[in-house]
Amino acid sequence: MVSFKFKNNLKIIVVIGLLIFFHLIGLLRPIEGLITGVFKPVLGKMYSWASDWRASKKEVEQQQDLGARIAELEKQVSTLVVANASLLEYENENKKLRQFLNFPKRDDRSYILSNVISQENFLDAEKSGQNIIIDKGKQDAFHTGLVLVNDAGVLVGKIIEVNDKTSRACLLTNSSCKLAVSILNQNRTIGITEGDLGLTVKINYVSQTEKVNINDIVVTSGLESDVPAGLTVGRINQIKNNENDVWQNISVEPLANFDNLGIVSVVLPK
Repeated sequence: MVSFKFKNNLKIIVVIGLLIFFHLIGLLRPIEGLITGVFKPVLGKMYSWASDWRASKKEVEQQQDLGARIAELEKQVSTLVVANASLLEYENENKKLRQFLNFPKRDDRSYILSNVISQENFLDAEKSGQNIIIDKGKQDAFHTGLVLVNDAGVLVGKIIEVNDKTSRACLLTNSSCKLAVSILNQNRTIGITEGDLGLTVKINYVSQTEKVNINDIVVTSGLESDVPAGLTVGRINQIKNNENDVWQNISVEPLANFDNLGIVSVVLPK
């Protein structure tokens, strides 16, 4: 058996050797030319397929590299967007703090800065924007009845509940938020504000005999022990008088923006 395999292998080696020898001396050129002519179209097609495959593979690899690069760039963009948002937030917060630090210098009242940590019923369109929670409470000598102002010193609300470290405040547009106010007209007319549907403010108990005008400014009257006089509330934007009514129907446009309250100042009594 071994001898038979050895003989076959030897024959194959001899044949290969002869073919190589004949090729070198040129005896196989006619046959080689014939074979080449016969298989040339097939070889050309195979070469074309191979070239196309290499090009396709290279394109796929390039696309993969490009996809990886795009993913990396998108990640970098996301990181930069987050960083930019943080910078803008810091800038906005610093701007508000600078505004808060400036406005109290116009009077001798005492103020304590507080962060708004939540807005109750934020997702309820009918109730949102009526109460806020701030991050200071009894430990900071807060109690019910104190009022809050924004960075321009405009009144925004009133504390209605106090805990050790937090307080709840109703905003002016809340129907349960009432304040003694004075209209800056000739007679300095006195009234009581009340939130109207969470959107605006109305003034109650103003007699029909009082002369009130559109655009008259409304401020706190000072008749409440914990609320100093002269804090700006808003501007009268609508007056509806009915001869059969005892009181005038007066609407006030608040001068504070309740949608972006991030920091407020609590006004302390003297």
